[in-house]
Amino acid sequence: MNRSFCIYPELLEILQQCDNCVLATVIQSQGSTPQKAGSSAVIGANGILAGTVGGGMTELKVIRQSQILLESKKSGLFSYELHGEIGKGSESICGGNMSVLLDASPELNLTVFNQLKDSLEKRKKGVLMTLVDTSDSEQVKILRHWFDGNTNWTFSEELRHVIEPEISEMLDNPMSDFCKMVSMTANLTGIEGFAFLEHIHPKPTLIIAGAGHIGLSLAHLGKFLGFSVTVWDDRPEYAVQNRIPDADFVLSGPVEDSLGGIDIQDDSYLVIVTHGHKSDAEVLHKFIGTNAAYIGMIGSKGKVAQMKDSFLGNGWATTEQWARISSPVGLDIGAINVNEIAISIAAQLVKVRNQKKHQP
Repeated sequence: MNRSFCIYPELLEILQQCDNCVLATVIQSQGSTPQKAGSSAVIGANGILAGTVGGGMTELKVIRQSQILLESKKSGLFSYELHGEIGKGSESICGGNMSVLLDASPELNLTVFNQLKDSLEKRKKGVLMTLVDTSDSEQVKILRHWFDGNTNWTFSEELRHVIEPEISEMLDNPMSDFCKMVSMTANLTGIEGFAFLEHIHPKPTLIIAGAGHIGLSLAHLGKFLGFSVTVWDDRPEYAVQNRIPDADFVLSGPVEDSLGGIDIQDDSYLVIVTHGHKSDAEVLHKFIGTNAAYIGMIGSKGKVAQMKDSFLGNGWATTEQWARISSPVGLDIGAINVNEIAISIAAQLVKVRNQKKHQP
């Protein structure tokens, strides 16, 4: 699953319009399946409203079951086999199986989802705990809680003894599992069922210095790929929100007064595509010493060589810092026009982001 995608902010928007929807979450998967544990979808009377649990015949079955639950408002846990034969055409043939939790009343945990959204807006990660009580054969009971490191524990000490170490490990270890299922027994925790833990991070930030043609195209791709997008240009007539509808934030003004206020973290991705070499150098000078996950700068080999000599010769960067710069920017896909160049940059961003997940 793409860790940069989190369905809960979209769920909140949907619940503001209509509280009659089902939140479907893949809890467990075995073998080959179209989506893995943690994948979610919001389903309404007419089908998928956001997200996915895999598409195809399996998702259609989930939709149909959800539409039944919309009437009963009884949540449930369902298993789906993907062992169809290719000759039957419509059956799922991946070869695995999935367990999907269907929460028929997500609005009951509205406070928790708002806490989650508030943490993400403050760029704080956390763990969403979904307690699932399966002791009632008629329906499962669902209770959620959000932990971001500052949350008070409100459950029993027995449950805390089982769950808190798992949550702490997820929060402390960036390489921990994205989601985890912890079995429960009534004699130990008072709950018969399981806890499903999801390690949720804020979106990585994509900062695009330059609101020209490449910047506009890259902003669109960045939004599509799950980044929080900021676009800056020192030309006020270019840094206009309605020119860049995919940008979450649009900035203008001198580098120090505008871009300089951004808190660069290890999930920040900076792409420098301004209108001139001087502006490129000014932005790079400001950020080359940061711990950004990625810094890319557009330019010919000649321009890059001259800028490298200038930065190293003036002591503006170390050899190690310069080696981290991706320039010329983007993967070599033979890009020619503006959109192809933007795609090559976006592909490089995805490559770096996915490699970063597996770094110790």
